[in-house]
Amino acid sequence: MYVILRNFTKKDISENEDYLIPKPIHFKKKNSHRLEISEKIEVKTNLSEDLLYLIDDFFEVLFQSEFQDRFDIKIINDSEPLNFDHIHSLIKNNFPKLNYNDLLLSNNWMEQGYLLNCDDSQVYIYSETPQGLFYGLQTLLQLFNSNDMKSSVNSVIILDYPLLKIRGISDDISRGQAPKISNLKKFIKILSHYKINQYYLVYIQDMYQFRNHPNIGKDRGAYSKEEVEDLFNYAKKYFVDLIPIFQTTGHWDNILHQKEYWEYGEFPGSNSLNIANPKIYDLLDEMIGELRESFKSDYFHIAADESWDVGKLASKEYIKQYGIGQAYLNHYKKIYDIAKSHGYKKILIYHDILYKYDEVLKGLPKDMIIMYWEYNPKKKHPVVDKIKEFNFDFVVSPSIMDFNRLFPSISKAEKNILDLTHYGYQKGCVGEITSSWGDYNNKEIRENRIYGFIFSGVVGWSLLKSLDIMYFWQSLLIQFFGTCNMKYLKIFSIIRSIQDKKSLHFRDSSYYNHFFSHPYNKKRSSYRKSLKITNFHKLLLDLDKILMFCEELWEKEIKHKENIRNLAFIAKHIKFLCNKRINSKRMVSFFPERANLKFINMYIEEIESLKTNLKELLKEYELLWNNCAQHYGFDLIKQKYLWLCKFYDDMLLKIEKKLPWKNPNIPSETIYLDAKKRHTIYCTYYSKDFFIKDDIENANLQVVAGSFAKIYVNNSYAGYVITRNSLNYIMNENNIKIFNIKKYLHTGENNILIENSDFEGGLCLLNIYGEINLVSGKKCVIITDKSWKGTRSMEFAWKGVKSLGKPPKFIGGIGYPDFTKGIPSSKSDYIAQYNYLVGKISKKFYILLKLAFKLIHRYDLLE
Repeated sequence: MYVILRNFTKKDISENEDYLIPKPIHFKKKNSHRLEISEKIEVKTNLSEDLLYLIDDFFEVLFQSEFQDRFDIKIINDSEPLNFDHIHSLIKNNFPKLNYNDLLLSNNWMEQGYLLNCDDSQVYIYSETPQGLFYGLQTLLQLFNSNDMKSSVNSVIILDYPLLKIRGISDDISRGQAPKISNLKKFIKILSHYKINQYYLVYIQDMYQFRNHPNIGKDRGAYSKEEVEDLFNYAKKYFVDLIPIFQTTGHWDNILHQKEYWEYGEFPGSNSLNIANPKIYDLLDEMIGELRESFKSDYFHIAADESWDVGKLASKEYIKQYGIGQAYLNHYKKIYDIAKSHGYKKILIYHDILYKYDEVLKGLPKDMIIMYWEYNPKKKHPVVDKIKEFNFDFVVSPSIMDFNRLFPSISKAEKNILDLTHYGYQKGCVGEITSSWGDYNNKEIRENRIYGFIFSGVVGWSLLKSLDIMYFWQSLLIQFFGTCNMKYLKIFSIIRSIQDKKSLHFRDSSYYNHFFSHPYNKKRSSYRKSLKITNFHKLLLDLDKILMFCEELWEKEIKHKENIRNLAFIAKHIKFLCNKRINSKRMVSFFPERANLKFINMYIEEIESLKTNLKELLKEYELLWNNCAQHYGFDLIKQKYLWLCKFYDDMLLKIEKKLPWKNPNIPSETIYLDAKKRHTIYCTYYSKDFFIKDDIENANLQVVAGSFAKIYVNNSYAGYVITRNSLNYIMNENNIKIFNIKKYLHTGENNILIENSDFEGGLCLLNIYGEINLVSGKKCVIITDKSWKGTRSMEFAWKGVKSLGKPPKFIGGIGYPDFTKGIPSSKSDYIAQYNYLVGKISKKFYILLKLAFKLIHRYDLLE
């Protein structure tokens, strides 16, 4: 099939370079002339009527809609047979080293390739398929964009096809920021222009409105059948396959946190399904069948990665009986059969669990496609070699390195995508799928993912061509923003430099932990030393440059103008963090109770300015979020900004009233019984007696568990809390919980009993802070400390507990809760990480782990 654009005018020599991304596999500039499009355009094509929209879309983009009326476009539909001898002659004469017969045997050429040729008065695009023709039209658009006036093309001939059949991205929609359908469509259309052909939605098991499971995805922005079906059909128009990544083993904690689904998991709040329970296959069959109604692709991704909890409790005996490898194999084959029964032909699975067991690699159906993911910079990948030995098709999956960062780590992403894709290609991979992740509530502005996704498409298409990074970014400016304005390059260069030089003095992935930490968390000299602000003066000047460049670019007529605002927001965000740290460092040595008026006024003005900037940031952040994502998930992140505002208000009050500094963390100690049972699943009981002398006004208890705590007050069950290390939304939303315990209390002796089960194999930690306000106006405060008693069985004697100390030791900073509004304490995202590490690390390294955490806190290396 073909499209011929006629009535071009031959013009003078062109000095414009062609900035094409991806770079074509075979490209030749025929002469120095250019062809200019006329106002009377004739288009000859043999496209069927249902594909003529490709031509309409082409001209809509070329003329930017509003100018289209100035051109007279005549489309001539022609069924004239193609002259293959002419095509062969063109290829042979212009690319004499290319074997035409080999080309005809190439699936990638036959399915996705195209020939684009500029004659003296016409541009000719030929392809075997509509998809290839679409890609040829996208390249023609880029030829127009490369010329200053956007109305002419250089005289070239291009023979192009992808080196990798699959070029995809996986977009994390499940961890708090659920993109609007309109935003997903925008991404799909943009990325199709850069020849991406697969788009994965991650993890769909918690983000789809299943008919019989109304609580799955509730208040999360879960997508309806109709929305996904509409999105699938839209993507198909642009030759993008919309594919679900549906977890079938691990990462189920968003669902297994809910009591009604506990029976399907290893234990309450488990990461993993109980593969010994036959009921899970009925559930998965139902859900996969329902997904099939919306996702009509041949491909289905069963994920099955990071299933850390398999075999821990409910399936323990089953795993002992069959062995972990055989148990996994049985499970994967059942899932494979279910997916196949619903019409899916190509089943993908992540590598990180299955590669460890030879029986799995030997027994898996050989038509499964294994996705190998790796985000660390490596030149060699022995796991890929092992997968290849077992004769599986495989894809590689690098990352745009955006997880838990304000902005994707550009240099790391480029290296990861280039190195892993190149290695995969050498070993015979069928594609590359670049991932984006939204760990810890997906705080990032999702629009900033687009640059890494485009880079991924470029690498996957023409990997063997040398990739000049500067050429890529210049091409990106021209093709994405429609301008070669170097201010954009300077903006990205400054952001890259901040990341590469570690100008903020901490890891990219620690950004939010530092941003949201209490600004006046500690008051000692070691903390002052750890708050590094070296070269912040220069950094602030660079950030001001970004803001100035963004302001100047905003005034120009450019494409994707909204991205300028996103870039400006990044600069404002980092600028606030710099000023926050500068202020925090100064305030370590400031004592309001003995300061003179001059310093009091200076610090009040400085803190007021910080608070104003923070409120402006939050307002703009909400606007940017709502531009691209549904409102669900935003409130949880918004609360972090509001806590930070409150911390500044608290300090202003202290300064105005000349009050001494007070530790902003709750005074509760994190307690445990002992470390003898670590690396097993076990239960510990904790108890505390206390006396109430007066009638009770209100009473609240905040609990942090390790991992699953049931709360009893005077033998009455008050509820439960699950506190586990997780990247997923529901777990992070609920890992610290407030209980109203007034109705269980009475005057006189009272008792709190905690039944705490540790599913991590950690220390069965517990941290409690409670307030009982009496009618008399007095307050009874309940905290965990060494006065609590513990036992492993109610039949055994109670004994004293041990303590890891008060926050921020071991579990990060925990501020005071707002009991009046029912808002739990501000907390670090890493609140449960220590207990998780204890369960993971070998017993002989436990002492070293504990020592490392003590040193970290002694020298104030973490906030």
